[in-house]
Amino acid sequence: MKYIEEFVVPSEIHESMFCGYLWNKPNLYTKYKSHKIVGETFTKNIWHFFYYIGKEMYENGIRSFEDTAVYSFLVSRPKEIDKKSLLEVYNDFGGYETMAALMEECNKDQGNDEYHFSEVQKYESLRNLQELGFLNVHSTEFIHKLAKMSLKQLMSFCQHKFKTAFSQINSGDVIEYNLTEDIEEVVDELDEGEEVGLPLFDSPRLSKKINGQKLGNLMYLVLSSGVGKSSIVTEKFVLSIFEHNVKALDPENNLSFEKALIFVNEEGKKRWQARLLATVASRILKKPIPRDVVNRGKYSEENKKILKEAAAWLKQNQPDFIKLIVLKKYRIEDVISRIELYRPLGYKHIYFDTFKPDLTQEGDRWLAFSNSAQELYDCIKEEANNCTTLATVQMKIGKEYRYIDLDSIGKSMEIVEVAAIVMAGRLIYSDEYDEEKNAINAYNYEKNEFDGKWHKKKYVLDPEKKYLILFLPKNREGSEDEQIIFEVISDLNIWKEVAYAQVRNIGVNK
Repeated sequence: MKYIEEFVVPSEIHESMFCGYLWNKPNLYTKYKSHKIVGETFTKNIWHFFYYIGKEMYENGIRSFEDTAVYSFLVSRPKEIDKKSLLEVYNDFGGYETMAALMEECNKDQGNDEYHFSEVQKYESLRNLQELGFLNVHSTEFIHKLAKMSLKQLMSFCQHKFKTAFSQINSGDVIEYNLTEDIEEVVDELDEGEEVGLPLFDSPRLSKKINGQKLGNLMYLVLSSGVGKSSIVTEKFVLSIFEHNVKALDPENNLSFEKALIFVNEEGKKRWQARLLATVASRILKKPIPRDVVNRGKYSEENKKILKEAAAWLKQNQPDFIKLIVLKKYRIEDVISRIELYRPLGYKHIYFDTFKPDLTQEGDRWLAFSNSAQELYDCIKEEANNCTTLATVQMKIGKEYRYIDLDSIGKSMEIVEVAAIVMAGRLIYSDEYDEEKNAINAYNYEKNEFDGKWHKKKYVLDPEKKYLILFLPKNREGSEDEQIIFEVISDLNIWKEVAYAQVRNIGVNK
């Protein structure tokens, strides 16, 4: 296809400079490893060739692209039949002199590799749009306007035009009602009972308190570092999706499959999968394997068999029902973009581990955090994409207090305004077990067979065990005055819900 000249000619200088940066500082190949860079990215074969040769050298352990090193590498490459050798092509393109001049230029133009690469991507995107027939190629003024934009401006422009094209469709951005509209039908809907979301895994108390994973709700899980935010998300929330979908495989259950997106920025794919396997082994198969054994490898025959069984259980679902999205560079706009991309495909459960300030935004750190929270909520609320969303937050201030309320969360409080539910927890202190100075009143409800009423029955905390107490400092779905106690077996990623509690708010630390 013959591309518009303004989408081709200006790109070459940026392609050459981008290659110059890569050759001048080969470790930049690692920086751009996750980007899709192919032959079509370049307008001239010469720059694709030098990009490719540099990439091959870097992946083969060469860290300094000097003349002799390049020559030795090219000579070592096998020659394909009826094709020029890489060394011959290299010489046809001017050899080392071509790149030496660019590398020298990059020494003067330091730190602009991202700019040149974004320009390369911009022109590649414009050519893609032309090829798809999305551009008015007959308007010189329009083409010139596009070519002058930055990559971000082009993306925003195209997104705006796309949304404008569908603006007649009710997108949920603004919905106008007459206040009394359909009010008779609302009575019937209310009579059916309040909508309840997907229950949490093996947590009837917490599921009842928060009405499960309810669509349109933004929930926070606030814990100190190292207590187990990711572990709780894996066991209570993600595992509930898998468990539901396994039940949905049986047509007699008359259940539809649930789809979820998991955004992570502090852990990678393998660590998440390892924790998930350990959780399934202990909670579903009842064949627990300590997490350190799972992480360490060199399994016994029995342990490997159990983990393979856990993997088989997990893969009963369709492979694309739960997606893990690793944020290599943390930006809230990327999270929102993915939610908007996948929501039309039925992905309505969002898990975000860990939610924190987006430092690419201007302004104070906590103002950025508050803004990100508002943007996330605007994306997932009922009137927009209607997703159930759980975001984990690291507790900065207040972790030393016995009673955790919104005030004790500290500056994180700025993000809770848009939340429907805030769950915040801490481990139980040694003086809070039975018979100790600050013993916690732990209990469950038991129905009295004589009067038919529910009464509190004391639950004894075992001093040999570890417990987490989960507070609900904000709960639009129910009460906030009761807490829930979990028995914690960290090695097996088990968070066993065991009792209710009521901690006195005496406003002092431990």
